[in-house]
Amino acid sequence: MDFDAARWRDRLARLSSTAGVPGAVLGVLVDGTVHEVATGVLHVGTGAPVSTGSLFQLGSLSKVYTATIVQRLVDAGRVTLDTPVRAILPEFRLSDAAATDAVTLRHLLTHTSGIDGDYFHDTGRGDDCLARYVAACADLPLVHPVGATSSYSNAAFSIAGRVIEALTGTSWDAALSSVVLAPLGLRHTVTLPEQALRYATAIGHEDGQPVPQWGFPRSTGPAGGVLATAADVLAFVAEHLRDDALAPMREPQAEVPTGWAVQRRGLGWQLYDWSGRTVFGHDGETLGQYAYLRVVPDRGVAAVLLTNGGEPNPLYQTLFGELLGELAGVAPPRLAAPASPRPVDAARYTGTYRNLVRTVRVDEAAGGLRVHSRYASELSAPSEQTVTLVALRDAMFVDTEQSPSGWHFLPRPDGRYDLFQGGRLLPRAD
Repeated sequence: MDFDAARWRDRLARLSSTAGVPGAVLGVLVDGTVHEVATGVLHVGTGAPVSTGSLFQLGSLSKVYTATIVQRLVDAGRVTLDTPVRAILPEFRLSDAAATDAVTLRHLLTHTSGIDGDYFHDTGRGDDCLARYVAACADLPLVHPVGATSSYSNAAFSIAGRVIEALTGTSWDAALSSVVLAPLGLRHTVTLPEQALRYATAIGHEDGQPVPQWGFPRSTGPAGGVLATAADVLAFVAEHLRDDALAPMREPQAEVPTGWAVQRRGLGWQLYDWSGRTVFGHDGETLGQYAYLRVVPDRGVAAVLLTNGGEPNPLYQTLFGELLGELAGVAPPRLAAPASPRPVDAARYTGTYRNLVRTVRVDEAAGGLRVHSRYASELSAPSEQTVTLVALRDAMFVDTEQSPSGWHFLPRPDGRYDLFQGGRLLPRAD
C-alpha cells in the first residue's frame, strides 16, 4: 500500500499545531517498509528543527525493551518467568513478607505484583543504581495481593532490571545493548544522556516552555529510560513481528479492569481490542515528552508517534484513527461522557482513595461525583486537580474533561470499593 509522505507530513503538522505540540515524528511500518515524517522543533528556545533522525524519550515504551531482554534470557534457559524474584535477588524485600516470597518475574512484567508502582527514587548515576533502588523498595506497600489483579507498576520494571543485571553480570544498559540493540543494529537507541548528546535530541515542554529537568533518574531506566528514533522503534517492532520466539510476549497474561474497553497485559506489551481486532503496543510519558506505539499484527502495520509537549493525546487519537483506519481498517475506541448520565447510588463510592503518590477524594455532586486529586512524587512538585464524573453504568464513570478518562470502582469483599484509574489501583483509605 502506498504511503503518501507529503500528505501525512502536512496532517502531522496541522494536528500538532492544534494540539500545541512543539515537535513530533510519525513513523509507519507498512508492507515491510518504514516511512517517517517530522514537524516542529526540538526545543522552542533554540528553534532546532525536528528531523526523522531526532531522538525522543520513549518513557514507558522502555518496558517492552526490558521484557524483551527477559524473554531472550528465558529462551536461553537462564531463567523462567515463574522463578521467584528472591531466588535471583536474595536481598529483595517488600513491606509484606509473604508477598516478598511470592513475587515472580511474570508478576513484574505483567503489572500483577501488587507493588505500589510510581516510586521514582533517585539512587544516583552509578552502575549500582538499580541495586540501591531494590534495597530502597523494602518499605514499599502493596495495592493488591500478588496476582489478584493488575495495577501499573514502574517499580516492578526497575526491579526486573536488577534481575537482568544479576543474570547477565552487567548493567541493565549494557544488557539492553548486547541482548537487543546490537543484534538488530539499532544504533540510534540509547539510555544515557551522555549517549543522547551525540544526536539531535528532543527536550520536553510543559506550558509551552522547556522542562527544567531533562529526564528521569537512571534507576527508572528499565521502566522508562530508553531514547530512540522512530525508525529504530519500528525496527524493534519488526523483529517482534518476525521472530516467533518473541510471540509469547503478546499472549494475554492479565485483564486490565478499565471498565469500558477491552485491554489486557502481555509481557511488557499492552493488548487492545480495536474494531474487534487484536492490536498491541504501549504508550510512554516522561517529563514533557509523550510516545505512542500501536501494531496491527494481522496486517503487519505499525505506527509510532513521538512528541515533546503540548496536549498530544487528541493528536494521537485523531492521527492514529485516520492512519490505521486507512492502512489496517482499525480505529481506537473512544471514551466520552454520555448525553444522559445514568442514575446511580453515588454515595457508595464517596471516600478517600490513596496510593504512593496520589490521594483522591470522591464526593457526591449533582448528576454524579466530584473528584479532587492530589499528586506528589520525587519527580515533580505537588499538583492538584478537580473533575466532575458522570456515570456510564454502575461503578463505571467518565470525567468531563476535553480528553476524558475512565474511573472504575472495583468491589471488595468487605462491600466497599477500590478505585482503578489511569491503569493504577488506589485502595480505599478511610
